[in-house]
Amino acid sequence: MKKSLLITFILVSSNFTFDAAVEGGSIQDMVNNAKDGDVIYIKEGIYFENLFINKSISLIGLGEIIINGMNRSVVTINANKVRLINISFENSGNEAIVRINGKYNEIVGCKIYNGRIGIESMEENVIKNCEIYKCGAGIVFRNRNFLYSSEISKCGIGIEIYGSKNEIVKCSIHTCGVAIYLENAFQNFINKSNIYKNNNNEGGIFLLYSHHNEIYRCNLSYGSFAIRMIESNYNAIRENKIFRNRYGIKMESCIGNEIKKNSIVKNRFGIAIENCNDISINYNDIDNYMYNIDAKYSKCDASHNYWGSFIPRKIHRLISYVKFFPWFVYPMFDDVLFSMENRKISERKTEIKKSQSFLKINCNDFDPLVDIKVGIKIKRIRSIGGKRKYELKISIDGKENNSFFEGDCFPNYTIWQNVDDGKQEIKIEMMINREKACITYDLARGDWYGDDFLGDKDGYGHIKLKKYEIWFDIFYNDYDKDGLTYWEEINIYNTDPKKSDYDKDYDGDGIPIQWEDKYGFSDFIKENHSIDYDEDGLNNIEEYLFHEFLSDPFAKDIFIEIDYMQGYKLHEESLQLLYDAFTKHDINLHIDLNEEIPYKERISYRDARDLYWRYFLHNNTYNIRYGIFRYAIIVSSTYSKRGGHVFVGFDNCDALVICGDYINKWRKGNARKVAYASLLMHELGHTLGLFENTFGGIDNESCNAPWLKGYWIYRNYKSCMNYRYAFSTVDYSDGSHGRNDFNDWEALNLKFFKNSYYYE
Repeated sequence: MKKSLLITFILVSSNFTFDAAVEGGSIQDMVNNAKDGDVIYIKEGIYFENLFINKSISLIGLGEIIINGMNRSVVTINANKVRLINISFENSGNEAIVRINGKYNEIVGCKIYNGRIGIESMEENVIKNCEIYKCGAGIVFRNRNFLYSSEISKCGIGIEIYGSKNEIVKCSIHTCGVAIYLENAFQNFINKSNIYKNNNNEGGIFLLYSHHNEIYRCNLSYGSFAIRMIESNYNAIRENKIFRNRYGIKMESCIGNEIKKNSIVKNRFGIAIENCNDISINYNDIDNYMYNIDAKYSKCDASHNYWGSFIPRKIHRLISYVKFFPWFVYPMFDDVLFSMENRKISERKTEIKKSQSFLKINCNDFDPLVDIKVGIKIKRIRSIGGKRKYELKISIDGKENNSFFEGDCFPNYTIWQNVDDGKQEIKIEMMINREKACITYDLARGDWYGDDFLGDKDGYGHIKLKKYEIWFDIFYNDYDKDGLTYWEEINIYNTDPKKSDYDKDYDGDGIPIQWEDKYGFSDFIKENHSIDYDEDGLNNIEEYLFHEFLSDPFAKDIFIEIDYMQGYKLHEESLQLLYDAFTKHDINLHIDLNEEIPYKERISYRDARDLYWRYFLHNNTYNIRYGIFRYAIIVSSTYSKRGGHVFVGFDNCDALVICGDYINKWRKGNARKVAYASLLMHELGHTLGLFENTFGGIDNESCNAPWLKGYWIYRNYKSCMNYRYAFSTVDYSDGSHGRNDFNDWEALNLKFFKNSYYYE
């Protein structure tokens, strides 16, 4: 018998014990052979399976066990009293990694990651001591589930609750978009958990149409909001520490909520209420930077609180009744801010590859197989600072060709010119309305230098003039049409100049020879293409994948896919304003205005996340655009009542929402086109790492109106990140405007959308 032990299990039966060695077998085979009450011990290894459990059994890992679902649900439990212990489950694609349909099941000490949903539990199941990360939703609960002492991170939404009587106890939820999301949820209990450093534009616990829930003895810090409620009534927030958020507690259209015995300190806004009634705010320490209470059209009892001084202060009321007498003159709690983990990312610095030096070669005929004609392919040409007509004159070796264009064009046509076959240096001039660039093309190497060169900060094959920019490629009519010159094939690569090498990958590194040759690499040496030379968040392989979008490995690129609801498609003038802003700073912005998405009057954080999965990832975590493109959706409105926000759809802050109805309400005509561009650039700035903790003038509500202090303190901060200029300025500040200005451009982190950590 051939000895080939692929998988080994130990099955402990209620009747006897034996070791089972299965040649070519599987975990599912052991599950099928087990009886209710049996225990299967899985030995260390990686298994590729999709398990269906229909019996009351236990699966226990011995050592490091990984079960990979290969883009399908890894485990589906259709029985009661099943236990999964000390096992890692991964890779479910658009499905739940672990789906629990039965009751009284336990998941203990497991790792769950990389899928649409980490764990989906219908009712009355227990999850303990687990680690869940990199999921669209970490956990989805319906009714009477119990989550204890688990860590959830890097998820679009950490925990989603759509039912009642679920308990979350002693958990840590961080670096997600929203930590806990409740919708149509009742009588749930969140207790003694740490919720911190979630997305600066989203935050901690969000309740929508959810009533009679309790948040008790939690630490909620470092988020856009710690707790936010919309049309959610009779909820209790008790004995929590809420600090270092933009909003400690924010309520809209709520009735009867209770805020009692909390420490709400060092937030920008302590408690904000709008269109709320019968709100009880009692026996709290409330001491915050801008307002302790910001009440609009609301009624609340805010008596018996400490306000950070001997008298109540920082209470803002707009057509509201706020009862704050009597109050305490001393704090009730120790103001100790809990130390949360700072996750620092060490990044290797790389040097940009320099342009190649020109090597003089004596040769009578640089390609004896053809009569050499040099071609210049014009890929894109655009006018900077407004749409205008213009003439492009291209001179190749003294012979001129003229073409006419208007605005932003993608002509993709080639100008050919016969040249002297024995002349190595071919002079080329490009002129638009007296603005001129000069380059020299090398017939031997196929490179060029001059006003454009390899390693040029604005890109190779990209010339930026004062009012115009041109993307192009230069080559000649080589015999085999593979883009390699005759001299290179004979003297460098030792390939056959009569046989095409186009798209060949001789070193097996995933990048073809013509791309490596163009950018100074060799296809016969396996180089490290995981390096991000220009620090734009894209390595060489990712730059190659989208080279048709004019990506360059040595010049900064930002890719954005924009989808939109009917009536909110981004105008061409708005696009051009965005291109103008980035090209001034040698960043090439690539926008794909892609497709129309279904109309919905108002979208929630969950809706935005679901649109991300359906229309950006296309329900595939290995979608080619993931980790290369940012994703933007232009919708009617959101629950935020503002122009937009960034959000986490999967694991990082790479997506944003723009609210067209909000913009249309405040701007008309050309001002509306500017506003769309300005707000899109504002939210894009968040995916580039610009947040309120970066600089005080960013996302500062005190900059909104002339009667507010921040409007004047940060008047020199002339950036779309400043609410004062967010509708009218399509630019980040360069820090040159005087006191309290800030250099946004210098602070940009183009890698942030791939490795998002907040409040660092």
